[in-house]
Amino acid sequence: MHELDFAYDIFKIAEETAKKYNAKKVKSIFLEIGELTNIFPELLKESFKIVTKDSIVENAMLDIHIISGQIKCRNCSNISDVKITDEAKLTGLQLFRCNKCDSINTEIIEGKKMNIKNIKIEE
Repeated sequence: MHELDFAYDIFKIAEETAKKYNAKKVKSIFLEIGELTNIFPELLKESFKIVTKDSIVENAMLDIHIISGQIKCRNCSNISDVKITDEAKLTGLQLFRCNKCDSINTEIIEGKKMNIKNIKIEE
């Protein structure tokens, strides 16, 4: 369950930001999570509740926006939207095929990152 690790990292960044601005409370955190990260938003939210207990970040809302996965074909340069299959959710392994030429010679160009876009604090 790598969501707990991510939740802790988010917590530490939010806590440091709050301290930097002498905030009383962190109100919300806006996240962008790539669909191909294999991070489950509900598990992340539950993990976040655990790691923020009794802190300045406790009860902060996680506002999560999912970024679609995209690949670029190395053969024809086509860009395709992709999704993780149910099997890949279990194994973590998946080859993505180009929607145009059906090649598996592709590279992921979007959907593998998680970014904190905004932290709202109460001063």
